[in-house]
Amino acid sequence: MTWLSSLPHQIPFRAASAVTGRTDDTIEGKFLVTANDPLPFEAMIVEAMAQFGGGLAFRDRPGHGFLSGVDRCEVSRPLVAGEIVHLTVKMEAAFGGIFRFIGTGVVDGLEVVKGRFYLSEPPEAP
Repeated sequence: MTWLSSLPHQIPFRAASAVTGRTDDTIEGKFLVTANDPLPFEAMIVEAMAQFGGGLAFRDRPGHGFLSGVDRCEVSRPLVAGEIVHLTVKMEAAFGGIFRFIGTGVVDGLEVVKGRFYLSEPPEAP
């Protein structure tokens, strides 16, 4: 089973479409904007960045993390169904069980989204 297929988010809430590259602290992938997205495109693209960030922070850990914060996230233009947003998510820091990321998204060479967000580890099982 791949990391992407192991996400607890499944269609329609799995926003991460495909991983195109990964290093120790950066992951790149695609988000396909569809007319059937259950939330506004702006919310789905932030969710996509968080799901890719989870692929970095939790790839070698049991369980899944939680989106615990979004900071200074901006979508610079409206997204249109059918567009493919190429996302780059970089882990900036890890504080115990909290991880800080910065993400950017590009459509046709133009940046359309950027922001910082936080993921936290799942609680330990009793």
